[in-house]
Amino acid sequence: MKRQSTINHQPSTGGRLTDRLLNIRKRRALGWAALAYAGVVLAGAFLGAEITLRSKTRRVKGVIVPVGRRGNSVFLPASAETLSRGPIGIVPLLPNKGHAVLGERKVVGTLVRREVTGERGVLPNGALAWASTFVYNGTPAQLGVAFEHTAVSTPLGDMPAWHIPPSGDAPGRADTLVIVIHGHGGQRAQALRMLPALQRTGTGSLFVTFRNAHGAPASPQGYLTLGDQEAEDVLAALHWAQDAGYKRAVLYGFSMGGNVALSVLRQKHRPYPLPILGVMLDCPALDWRDTIRSQGVRVGIPAFMARHVARFVERIVTRRSGQDFDTVDQIAAAPTFDVPMILWHGTRDRTIPVGQADRLAAARPDLIEYHRVEGGKHIRVWNIDPEQYDAQLETFIARVVPEVEA
Repeated sequence: MKRQSTINHQPSTGGRLTDRLLNIRKRRALGWAALAYAGVVLAGAFLGAEITLRSKTRRVKGVIVPVGRRGNSVFLPASAETLSRGPIGIVPLLPNKGHAVLGERKVVGTLVRREVTGERGVLPNGALAWASTFVYNGTPAQLGVAFEHTAVSTPLGDMPAWHIPPSGDAPGRADTLVIVIHGHGGQRAQALRMLPALQRTGTGSLFVTFRNAHGAPASPQGYLTLGDQEAEDVLAALHWAQDAGYKRAVLYGFSMGGNVALSVLRQKHRPYPLPILGVMLDCPALDWRDTIRSQGVRVGIPAFMARHVARFVERIVTRRSGQDFDTVDQIAAAPTFDVPMILWHGTRDRTIPVGQADRLAAARPDLIEYHRVEGGKHIRVWNIDPEQYDAQLETFIARVVPEVEA
C-alpha cells in the first residue's frame, strides 16, 4: 500500500505582511477620500451659505460689446446674451449716452445682426455699449415715462422706490397700485420691460427695494431671509400706497421677489393696509432647498454631492441667521392661498427649476393661471414673446381688478 502524505499549505509570514500593508493602504486611501469629500462638501456649503445670505448687485446683468451700425441694422459680437431669443436693449457707454431696443437676432457669419425697433438718443457706429436681455438698466426715464423718486418708510430706514402714477388709460383702475418686487441680488430696472403693459392697465406702479439689497438699508445682521422678513418691507409699501390715496393693490414678484409676495399673504400679516386683489409671479423661488440643490448641480457638482452640500448650506444658514426654510416653502403653503395668481416660468430656467412652478400650479389650479414658457430663461420669459406676455398680464389685471367709477 502506498502511503499518502498530507501537506499543509500555510501562508508565509511575508504574505501575511503584504496583505496587512495593502489593507492599511486601502483604509488610508478611503480615509483620505472621505476627508477630501467632506472638505469639498463643507467648502461648497460655506460658499453656498454666503451667497444665500448675502447678494447685493449694483448693475443689471449684461455684456459690454463694440457696436457696428449700418442704417437701422446693428451688428454685435456673438455671445450668450446677444444670441438670446427675443429683444435686447443696448446702451452706449462711449462716446455718448442713449438707449435702443433691438429686435430678433439673425446670425451673419461670426456676428449677430438685430434691427433697431426703438431708440432714444443716439446709438452710433463704433460705440462701446452695454447689451442685455433685461433691455433697460436705468430708470423709467429710459422709456420716456414720467415718474418720481420716493421712499418707503420702514423700521430699518427708507427703502428707495420709483412711483409711476396711473396713466389715465383706464380711470376705473386709477385707485390700484401694482407693487413690483425684484429678486435675490436683483434691481428694480429688471422689470422695466413690463412697464408699458402695466401703464396700459390704468394702474399706478411702485417699483420697490427691500432690506439688504443695493441702495437699501441693511438689517442688523445684513442677511437676507429669502422672503420672510422682506415681506415686512412690502407691507410697508402697502402703507405707503394707502397714504398716497390708493385703495387696492396687486403684488408682482420676480424670482425671490415672488417668494416675498407670497410671504405677504400669511395670516400673521393680516389685515392688510389695502386689499390685495391678485399676485403676479415671474419665475418665483418657491422651494429654497430645491433651489440650492439645483444650483450645486448647475456649477458642476454631481447630483449626489449636491444633495449633501445643500443640507449643509441649510444648516449653516440656519445657524448663522436663524432662517426657517419651512417658513419660506411656498409649495407647502399653497393650501392657505386665497388670492388669484398668474404664474410664468421658463423651461430653460437654470436658476429656479421650472418644476417648482409645476408643483405650485398643480397644487392650486383653482387660483393659479399658469404659463409654462418653452425656452424661457430665468426672469426672461417676457423676451420669448413680449406681446403675448403683455396681453396675459393686462388680461389678468382686468379680471382681478374690476373698474370702478372714478
